[in-house]
Amino acid sequence: MQIFRAIDYRKNRIIVYTMCMAQEKTNTLVNRIIFVLSLLGIAMAVYVLQGWLRQSSILCFTGGGCDIVRKSPASYLFGVIPVPAVGLIGYSILAILAFLRTTKLANRYSLIAIRAMLGMATFGVLFVSWFTYTEIFVIKGICTWCVISAVNMIIIFFLTLMSLRDRSDGEAISQKPRSPRPSGSR
Repeated sequence: MQIFRAIDYRKNRIIVYTMCMAQEKTNTLVNRIIFVLSLLGIAMAVYVLQGWLRQSSILCFTGGGCDIVRKSPASYLFGVIPVPAVGLIGYSILAILAFLRTTKLANRYSLIAIRAMLGMATFGVLFVSWFTYTEIFVIKGICTWCVISAVNMIIIFFLTLMSLRDRSDGEAISQKPRSPRPSGSR
């Protein structure tokens, strides 16, 4: 009976280890997707911001919606900061945090990094929601790039939530109380 318990104990340990490895691979993939989407967000923000700063037209798939939004005073945060600059900062922070999660140092601070990413993604979703509302009801124009950025931020938000949930589940599995080893077996 003691041998059976020892084998059973080791089998549970292998199953827990395998589950943690599978979650780690999933988290790595999700983190890479978040990183790539953040880089995509940076590229979009830079493209739109240069149009804002130069006061020039940008390619817009909805006709003149991007110019209507760009020319509106409501598209400047506090009347000074162009909305794409906020997006550039937010996406840059997300990209840096996603990159930091892949380094050796991040193993120790991974939970802090993912929580910071979730905080930034939450702010991003709230911000794009506010700006989409502003576009529709105040400016009365829709910028294609803003809509693409909003969808991008929402995807990042849900991927970050998924990564945090998987991270929390992984900690719960790896910190599962171990059954005491039977006496006499090592």
